[in-house]
Amino acid sequence: MNAPVPNSRFAPHFESSPKRSLASLFSGCGGMDLGFIGGFEFLGKSYEPLANRIVFANDISKAACQTYRDNIGHDIHATDIDEAMANLPKRCDILLGGFPCQDVSLNGKRQAAQGQRTVLYCKMIEAIERTRPAVFVAENVRGLLSCEFGDQVLSDFHLPGYAVSVAVLLASSFGVPQNRERLFIVGAKGDVPFKFPDPSVNVPITASAAISDLEDATEDPNIKHVWSRAKRSPEQGSRKLKADAPATTMRAEHHGNVQWHYSLPRRISLREQARFQSFPDCFKFPCGMRETERQIGNAVPPVLAWHIANAIESQVFA
Repeated sequence: MNAPVPNSRFAPHFESSPKRSLASLFSGCGGMDLGFIGGFEFLGKSYEPLANRIVFANDISKAACQTYRDNIGHDIHATDIDEAMANLPKRCDILLGGFPCQDVSLNGKRQAAQGQRTVLYCKMIEAIERTRPAVFVAENVRGLLSCEFGDQVLSDFHLPGYAVSVAVLLASSFGVPQNRERLFIVGAKGDVPFKFPDPSVNVPITASAAISDLEDATEDPNIKHVWSRAKRSPEQGSRKLKADAPATTMRAEHHGNVQWHYSLPRRISLREQARFQSFPDCFKFPCGMRETERQIGNAVPPVLAWHIANAIESQVFA
């Protein structure tokens, strides 16, 4: 795998001492990977670099892969997971995977075992068995717990030689200005189960605290401060944020029907969506509006991922 790209915004710490190897499946635009390498700022707070080095990444979306390269500064296999598996390293210390969730999402078709996306978790199981990492982290929607297929998925992740922990984390409890719940499955090699981190904030960051500085800003494509003109539509397409509460979940597939601003007569901009997902402002999305919305909505919030990665560093690699 190629070395980090020299002009990466988050890669300077790669140049120091040897790091733990990290392999990433279903990487998307790199939200979870950014959290695991650290070295970024969000809303004035620094998230220190962590001792992890990316050695493999994959996603089927060529657009998401371009965003990944431009920001994470590492090559990524832009191909089907079956083809990418041929390049999987023989060993790695950490293996990540936010396997596709649309088939069990409350906003999706809830096809579960019959869906073609969720069953891709089997590729992550295969990758764990092949690389035998010290720890693996799988991420999905909370809806996995309530679908018939969910018990089978959780059972399959209880692999021999690993102590497996499962938890639903609320992103707003960890400094992400969004009430986003996600399921995490963490397996640590050995008999000691991973302990998920405690909430990092007592008071969640509100929507106004996250984006109020952009209220008077005119549209600016250079920073993706542009917004959808989609008219009001029933249910999800008519949701309005509250200034004094975290944002509701940023979705990947909403066809422009993203949430309305809490005080302005417009939908929130792409940069505001990225803020609600805890992407630093220097994270660039070199693609159009719908693709950017998709990448943001599909991502694991980097700040949430950083807290998990930091807990792993102190527990598994101490």
